[in-house]
Amino acid sequence: MEAPVRIEHVWKTFGGTAAVRGLSLSVPSQSVYGFLGPNGAGKSTTIRMMLGLQRPDRGAVFLFGRPLAAERIAALRRIGSMVESPSLYPHLTGRENLEVHRRLLSLPKPAVDQALETVDLLAVGDRLARNYSSGMKQRLALAQALLGAPELLLLDEPTNGLDPAGIHEVRTLVRDLPKRRGMTVFLSSHLLAEVEQVATHFAIISQGQLKFEGTPEELRLRRSERIVVEVDQPERALALLASLGRTVTREGNHLLIEPGSDLGAARINAILVQAGVAVSSLATKGSTLEDAFLELTEGDQ
Repeated sequence: MEAPVRIEHVWKTFGGTAAVRGLSLSVPSQSVYGFLGPNGAGKSTTIRMMLGLQRPDRGAVFLFGRPLAAERIAALRRIGSMVESPSLYPHLTGRENLEVHRRLLSLPKPAVDQALETVDLLAVGDRLARNYSSGMKQRLALAQALLGAPELLLLDEPTNGLDPAGIHEVRTLVRDLPKRRGMTVFLSSHLLAEVEQVATHFAIISQGQLKFEGTPEELRLRRSERIVVEVDQPERALALLASLGRTVTREGNHLLIEPGSDLGAARINAILVQAGVAVSSLATKGSTLEDAFLELTEGDQ
């Protein structure tokens, strides 16, 4: 199946500074694709190029297998997007807000109720938007993006400014959209923990360049488990392990030992005990998305 989004070797420069440098991406169909990077990494520029709001200096963007530069209008009819703060009319009901957009898009009348149902606002569609919670307002903005049943949904920081309840509402909706509507969701965010809970695929960029693209499992496999050991002589243990070529950091009586190909947990325990260092506990600690993100974007914070 053709990827809904394919970006090939794209460059974009502003005033001599490259915001995006040779970026290539491929977004699988019916995935929740988490697009991650520090502020200034080029995420928003990439999204604007995907919507045809900016043109790449080099490279090409393909939507649904067709070049965006040649078929922008046809491609955008198949896309919904929310890239700014919700633009709602507070004096109108949720249904009336969507009705304004439905008429602009010349969509059939049932499209409004379909969008409200998708975001679980059908029961409160006749309530004034000013009386919606922050999470409900964000879901109403998502309903606007969902009018016309797009095949691809682009979301730029969709949980910005939301309280925990609102974040949960949007998270649940985004996670379910591929199953409920068969669509692909492209989600740009800096909230790593939130993306980790919904994304089926990730891309991490730093300084306009791709650092990783793949599944959560592939990201975890990039880093072996680290070893955490509690000892009675941390300074002596640290010096001993460092002399064996291991990278070790100390936190009180705990030592965090980075992965190595030669010494496993059992061997490290034996070395410390033989050296007269008492080991109180020893465990392995897996790599989180945050660990991988910080490692891949080091120097771009």
